Amino acid sequence: MEFLTGNPFTTPVGQRIEYATSSSLQSEDWALNMEICDIINETEEGPRDAYKAIKKRIVGNKNVREVMLALTVLEVCVKNCGHRFHVLVSTREFVEGVLVRAILPKNNPPLVLHDRVLSLIQAWADAFRSSPALTGVVSVYEDLRRKGLEFPMTELDGYSPIHTPNRVKKLKTDLGVVRGNLTVMSDMMSQLDPATAKHSDTELLQELYAACKDMQDTIMELVPRLSEEKLTEELLVANDEINATFTRYQRFQRQRATQQSPTYVNLIDLSAAIKPVATAPTHCHLSRSTVDTVSSQMTGLSMREFDEFAQNRSISQTQQRPSERNEGAADSLAQAQNTRLQNTGTIPVSQTSVMDDIEKWLDVDEEDDMADSEGVTSEEFDKFLAERARAAERLPSLKASSCDNNH
Repeated sequence: MEFLTGNPFTTPVGQRIEYATSSSLQSEDWALNMEICDIINETEEGPRDAYKAIKKRIVGNKNVREVMLALTVLEVCVKNCGHRFHVLVSTREFVEGVLVRAILPKNNPPLVLHDRVLSLIQAWADAFRSSPALTGVVSVYEDLRRKGLEFPMTELDGYSPIHTPNRVKKLKTDLGVVRGNLTVMSDMMSQLDPATAKHSDTELLQELYAACKDMQDTIMELVPRLSEEKLTEELLVANDEINATFTRYQRFQRQRATQQSPTYVNLIDLSAAIKPVATAPTHCHLSRSTVDTVSSQMTGLSMREFDEFAQNRSISQTQQRPSERNEGAADSLAQAQNTRLQNTGTIPVSQTSVMDDIEKWLDVDEEDDMADSEGVTSEEFDKFLAERARAAERLPSLKASSCDNNH
């Protein structure tokens, strides 16, 4: 009958199919397979010529290598060609007369060929089920299942035509959404200051980043499985765009973390400057509770009263002569202590000793005060605190003096 219908391998697409399914090939020629798909899509006779050539390569062929390569070409064409080709290969005539016939028990097919054919039939039945013009393969699939034929467990997405139903369209739609998200991220990072960006803006950036990261993971899974070069190239370009935007986003986040975490220095940390007064054993009549009371008075003075004293001293320095500043500061400190003692009802310590210590503290700043009459610098104030802490450590000498006087 070949003299009536002609040799299918003499057509442009038939010649390429014959070469793409030759047993002399060491592996699949993917570039040639895609060229076959282009001819099918772009020429009027391409679908039918390809259908005839593939059919001839499979039917009655005892060369398993050539049949397996023909099935690969068939699968690639179904995934990348349109409805005109699908109508031809999804008919009951082709599925039963070509595919099922190749794995009949009398032909003793190898297991790899048997499973490959059944996997294609199962995948096409799933993909074409909703298309009325392509349900021939669906009916064959259902008949085989009713007869008890077991189909291999396969991932249907790996075999289903990527051109149908709407898988390519959905993928391209997702890529469009991702590109839109990347544009929004880039615009926001160009306009926002990392240090002053609002929480709502940074939260939106995080959501966009998460959505793009999910799409990037999907791209990395799809690229190794695709045979369409144009789609693969498009996915790789999208991945590069995602990486570039992610680099900017990570730099934005680092700048935001750096500018929003300044180092604060506490210049008035009195709790660290004042050491607790150690209670030494004594034989005087001054009770331990009295000593503890004096220590708590001095420690308490470092909070509210001392802050009030320091503030008054800074303000009055610009209005007083150097000789008057010491007197005013001493009066303020003494008044603050007397007020506290009146409120608490505790026993005061020797005022003469306390006033002497105050004069010593103030004398330390005398030279600095004469040099700068506009206020107390941080260096002077730190020095004052250090001297005050050392003076507090000398409290045991006050207790000892008190004991001697009582004796």
